[in-house]
Formats: sequence, C-alpha cells, structure tokens
Amino acid sequence: MAARRKTGGITPPVRSNSARRLALTPRRAIKAKLEHALLGIIAEVPEISGYDIVKLFNYSTAHYWHAHAGQIYPTLERMVTVGLIRSRDVIQHGRPNKRLFTITPEGQRVLIEWLQSPFEGLKLKHAPLLRCRFLGHLGADGAREKLVEEREAWREYLNVYRDIERMVFSYSTEYPDVNMMFSYFTLRRGIEWMEENIRWCDWAIGEVEKHRALFAKKTDAAAPFDATAAKKRASNQTRWLIGNL
Repeated sequence: MAARRKTGGITPPVRSNSARRLALTPRRAIKAKLEHALLGIIAEVPEISGYDIVKLFNYSTAHYWHAHAGQIYPTLERMVTVGLIRSRDVIQHGRPNKRLFTITPEGQRVLIEWLQSPFEGLKLKHAPLLRCRFLGHLGADGAREKLVEEREAWREYLNVYRDIERMVFSYSTEYPDVNMMFSYFTLRRGIEWMEENIRWCDWAIGEVEKHRALFAKKTDAAAPFDATAAKKRASNQTRWLIGNL
C-alpha cells in the first residue's frame, strides 16, 4: 500500500466531575452542516489546501453528504471570517499559489460539541422514493421502466463506491489510522445501501409483474385528464388508509 499523508486529529477536552454531571442533562441535537464536515477534514489534515479538501470530500464524504466545489470554497471563506479555521497563502513558482487551511481552537470546540451532541435523527427527502409513491400513474409498463432505470442508477453508484474501496481502502490487515477506519465505515455503509437498493428494485419490479391486474390500463400521458375518475380513485384510497391506520 502506498504511503499516506500523516493525519492529525483532535482530542476531546478532559471533563471535570461537574462537567460530567452536566453532560447527563438532556441536550438538543446540533444540526449537521457542511461546516462540520469541513472542520472534520481540516482537523485530520492540518495545513490542507482547498483543492485537497474538495478531493478528500469527494472520496470520503460525498456519498452521504452532497456538496460541490462551488459550495465548499465559499464556505471555507466564511469559516475563516468567523474564526473556525485560519488560512495562509503559499507562493509557488511555476504553479498557481495555494491557500492552506488549519482548524482553530474555536473550530475544534465547535467540532467536538457537534460530535458529542445527541443523535440528530433522520429527516429524509428521498427523491426516488417520492417518485415511486406515484408510479401507479404510469401503468405497469411505465412503472417497471422507471424501476429498471433506478436500479441501473444504483448500480452505477455501487460501481463508483467499489472503485473507491479498491483504490483507497485496500488494506491487507490493519487500518493505517483511526480516521481512515471511520471513513471506511461510511463508505461500507454506502456500498451496502446501494446493494440493498438494487435488491429492493428487483423485488419491486417483480411485484409489478405479479400484480399487473391492479393496473386498469397503461396511463396515456397525452389523454385528457378525467377528473371524475381521479376523484373516485382518491376517495377509495383515502377511505382505505383511514380505515387501516
């Protein structure tokens, strides 16, 4: 395995007995933000350039927290302004100058406070599932087509994640450090999630095939909207939900 850049890290402050007692009182979860992800990366790799931050983010974080370079760079500037990180410019001859970022004590405090805060929970906005909820409007063939399309998209994600696993996390026996271990935990979760998504798509496609009789006809997108029939369907569905929940 190729030599890796030595990583840093931060140590949570030692708590007094009174601080430990206060820790037992209920606390509110701190909402995760892009700033927390960037603080974590910079804490692990002090004196890191913006380019390397984006590269590490794409390899180790983007599969569960979406952000692109156009968001990351302005966020870094705001973090410098409020004192969470500091930066210094490095003059390079024959290459563009670069800016290096290091976490500050205040940034360390904010990062540790977030890490130690209660479980935030999941407030999910899952676009593929939202679309799935209404695929009945497309008829059996249309719904099946969309599920096949989704399955292939999950396979593409899975291939990317497996490539990252092979290129970055191909350890023979031991992790190189604790930060890489937890980074791999998140990647492994992404791989298993994609595998489960593919299995779910296979199951859903099978269910559509088995229950084609539920589809009165394939929806014709060009046909006039039948408000009376739609109202009747909605009424039946609403009565079923109310009666069964």
